[in-house]
Order: sequence, then C-alpha cells, then structure tokens
Amino acid sequence: MKKIMIQRKTLLCAALTTILTFSNLSGGYVYAATDETQTEESHSKDSQTVESQTKEVLTAEELAAYFSDSVFVGDSIMVGFRNYSAKQKSCVHDIQFLAVGSYSAFNAMKPVVDNNVHPMYKGKKCQVWDAIPLIGSKRAFILLGMNDISILGLEGARDQYKELIGKILETSPDIEIHIISVTYTLENQGKGKLNNENLAQYNVLLQEMAKENGWGYVDLCTPISDGKGNLAEEYCSDGFVHLSSSAYTLWESALIDYANAQAADQKGAESEASNDSKSKMDTILETNTSQATKGRE
Repeated sequence: MKKIMIQRKTLLCAALTTILTFSNLSGGYVYAATDETQTEESHSKDSQTVESQTKEVLTAEELAAYFSDSVFVGDSIMVGFRNYSAKQKSCVHDIQFLAVGSYSAFNAMKPVVDNNVHPMYKGKKCQVWDAIPLIGSKRAFILLGMNDISILGLEGARDQYKELIGKILETSPDIEIHIISVTYTLENQGKGKLNNENLAQYNVLLQEMAKENGWGYVDLCTPISDGKGNLAEEYCSDGFVHLSSSAYTLWESALIDYANAQAADQKGAESEASNDSKSKMDTILETNTSQATKGRE
C-alpha cells in the first residue's frame, strides 16, 4: 500500500513539475485568450508586457548611439522635429539634421546656386549627398514628397525620390536608408494634388519602393492621424499641415519602437545564422564520424 502511495506522489510531483515548466516557458509571450469573458484589465496587462519587451531591446545608451549615428533629411515638417529634438534630454537630442523648409526631391537635384533650396551644413548650403559623408552617419531617415506631389504627381515624385537616394548611395554606399511616411493635412484642408487621398496613396508607393530596395520604412503618419485619414487637430500647429510638439513626442516614441524593432530583427538574424552555422558544423562532424567508422570497418 505504501509503495502505491509513493508512486502516486511521484507521479503527482512529475505532473506539477511539467505544468510549472511549461508555464515558465510561456512567460515572455502573450497568447490569444480562449475565454470570451477575459477582462479588459488582462488585455491591458498583456499589452504592457509586449510594450516593455520591445523597449528593453536597446538600453538608453544604445538608443542614444543609434540616433546620434543617424541623419534626418527633410522639409519643414522635419525642421519642426529638429527644433523639438534640440529641446529634449532624451536619445533624440543628438540627431544630425539636413532639413530646410520647402525642401523636396525635386529641389534636391538642383545645383547649389542662387536661391535654390538646399539644407545647410556648417553654415553653407550643400547637396545632401555631399553633406552626409562629412557627417559620417551610419543611417539616413528621409522625409520628402509633400512638396513634390503637386509638381511631379505621385509616381513622378516617387521616381525623383528614388533618384535622390541613388545619389546618396553613390557617395555613401554603406549607409542604411530609412524612408519616413509623409503626414496628412487637417481634414478638408488639402490643396489641389496635395490632399489626404493622394498622400495616402503616395505612402503606399514609398512603402513598396522601400520593400523592393531593401530600405526601411517608418510609419510616422498613423500615430498622429485621426483614424479617418487626416491629421488629428490636436497634433496640428497651424490649421493646415505642420505639427505640434505633442505630435513630435509621438514621433519620438514611434522612432524608439522602430529602433528596438530593428535591433530585435538583427539579433534574430544573427541567432538564426549562428544556429544554421552550428547545424552545418554538426552535419559535417556526423559525416566525418560516419566515414571514419566505415573506414575502421
């Protein structure tokens, strides 16, 4: 009888150990609920878990290094982010900028003469592809197109954009390219071709172009939208298209998430490559062992 009781206790302990083990293994992930009565509070906790994991990929120091090694190129919308970043004590403070009002891919291709619009570097106007190597940036985040659509149309603006990036890669062949989505205007405030329907279509073209060329794409439009394809009023500073400080606060958060996602992808790729290399090495060792065994036979 005692023997049976001991066996039952042993089996019970083993079962509990198995349950606890699988419970611990699932700790880092959020699973879909099977109980329809799951509360909003539990959903909130799950969301917080995912958010904290994303933010822990890079340390504060690593985020600061990531952005200090980046140059942000753009028009007046980017100028607003430059002004915002200069006032922050966070990881975006040391970003380098090549931005100027009315800048566009179309203007970027013009020579640096007279009143042509170009960003300043060390007090002088310059071609963006000449300035980037001098800055020594590892990655370029580019926000252009709003001033191109009315002149070149959607596909023409996209093509001019691609040509500009080609010029940048000629002088900085190792730089990472990250395209930032254009942002919307307030509802019904678009003018001519510069309307939210066109801006949404243009972002699709930019996303496709980024995917086709292996470039990054950052959606900074959606976080400050009203959910209906317009710039939300609380994130507009001029009743038209320019952004408020609160909008740039959301930009900062989105960019940090993007940097963390990039780091996570890179670590995942490195881990996969390491596992693949180990698997190949194991195969070679198994083959050599098998051949050696056959040779002894």
